Formats: sequence, C-alpha cells, structure tokens
Amino acid sequence: MLPPRLSKVDIHLLYVFVAVAEARSFSAAQAVLNTSPSTISRQVSDLEKRLGATLCQRGRGGFQLTDYGHRVLEAAEKLFHSLEQFRESVAGRKKALTGVLSIGVIDNWISNAKAPIVNALSMFHKQAPEVEIDIHSMAPNGIEYGLLEGSIDVGIGVFHQPKKGLVYQHVSREYMDLFCGSTHPLYSAQDDDLTTVLLEEANLVRRAYLNEKNVAPITSNLKSSSQAHQMEGVAMLILTGHFVGYLPESYALPWVQDGKMKSVAARRYSLPSEIKLVTRRGKFQSEVSELFIRILEQESKAAAPA
Repeated sequence: MLPPRLSKVDIHLLYVFVAVAEARSFSAAQAVLNTSPSTISRQVSDLEKRLGATLCQRGRGGFQLTDYGHRVLEAAEKLFHSLEQFRESVAGRKKALTGVLSIGVIDNWISNAKAPIVNALSMFHKQAPEVEIDIHSMAPNGIEYGLLEGSIDVGIGVFHQPKKGLVYQHVSREYMDLFCGSTHPLYSAQDDDLTTVLLEEANLVRRAYLNEKNVAPITSNLKSSSQAHQMEGVAMLILTGHFVGYLPESYALPWVQDGKMKSVAARRYSLPSEIKLVTRRGKFQSEVSELFIRILEQESKAAAPA
C-alpha cells in the first residue's frame, strides 16, 4: 500500500503505469518512456507490489487493465492534471497554448451550412494559433475506438450505441432522408399507393457503420444487396438509379438541385439525427482540448434554432 505521502518514486511509477495504460502495451510505451519493455514491466510490477493489487493482465491474451487498474489510472490522471494546474498557478502566467489537438469527425459534416465546426475551428485557431490541428474524417465506431485507444482527443459524430468509458453530449441536429436517383422508378412516382408498392420492391443501401434496423426501422424490411462504409459510397449507389438510401438532407442537396436525386415520398421517411461531442470518461482534458470543447459548445448554442 502506498504511504500517506507520495514520494518521487511513487509518482514516477504512476507515470510509467499511465503511459503503459494509454499505449495499451509495454512495447508500445517504450517510445514514450525511452526505456526497455523489461524495465517498464519491472516498474509496473513494483507499483503493483506497493499497491498490493494487480493492475493489468499481460500475456498471450493481450494487455488488459483490471477493474482496480482502471481505478488507479483514473486517479493517476487526476493527479497529473492537478500537478499541471499547480505548476501553471505557481508560474503566475499563462503561456501561449502549444501542442496538438486531434479531432475525429464524421465524414461530410461540412456539407451542413449550419454545422458549427468551421466557426469553432476558426475561433480556436485565433485563440491558440501555435496549436497544431490534426483532423481525422472517420466512421462513428472509428471515432469511439480512437478515443478509447488515445489516438484522438475529441470526437464528433452520430452515435447510436454508446460505449462504456465514453461521455456523449449534444452538439447539433440534422435530418436524414431516404433518397433515390433520377432513373429509379420511385423518382417519378406521384401516387402514394404506387410509391408504397415501389418502395416495397426497392433495394436499400445499408450503412455499414450503424445498425439500420435500430436507426431506421421504417425501412428495416427492405431487401438489400449492398452496403457502404462511408456516406459518399451511399450517394454513389443511389445515383446509379438501382438503390435507395439514407443521406443527410444537406449533403444530398446539390444532387437534388441538379435533378439527379430526390426525396422518396416527399420527406415522409425523414428522420432526425443528433450530432454529439464525445470524450473519454475519466480522462482530464488538456488545456488545448478544453479550449476547443468550450468554443464548440458556444458555437453550437449560437447555431441552434430558436
């Protein structure tokens, strides 16, 4: 068990453990700690002895934190965050923010003119011009895994099945609609009964990055012989005239205006889609991440309809 007062050794061992936990392996933490995996393993073992409990499982099954290990990781991250705040407070000044802001964003959100992301990035750069912005266009599950693995700091997307270890909060809302291409039989259907018959025969483009039956149950009975892993792939297949599929209304707008795509049944199948900001639970954000999150929240409120 650790002594009432933490020593330099205790803090160092906790630092090593956090590095290993975030890298998810001893070998991957080698580059961060600049020492050998055997030394890292010994130091983690020393910490386990001082705590009197196992922090992680390692072996053929891969690296995995124990429940106690998760608790120690969360407490250690709080400790290092507090130490950083103490250092800045004692220094008596606020330096210009530096470092990297890594953001995972769903693809093509920029097509929504009301999306607050552009204004948020602009305001962030004005306030932190020395920070490097690293943006990844990712599928929702990729964003979640990136946050859990520590490869990105902040995620923005549509998430239908929240994962443990992550925190989700509302950013904005847009609408998804069911579209068909200009050569699809549904495009020229005027009668509601005919539309219903043609839709029952339609071929749906499945979105591989979500569960269609949970997200759009009104089309769950449609046959499907294709799937797309990004929004652009859904649009490609719709434009062939052989498929129907869901797209954000803002993203489909250029093709609608050009007469190449049309809403099926005049938006009868339109569905709201909530855009969320997601971060890793228990991880204290850096000043860089905190600033961006704060600005995005402000821009989201400004862009929200009255």
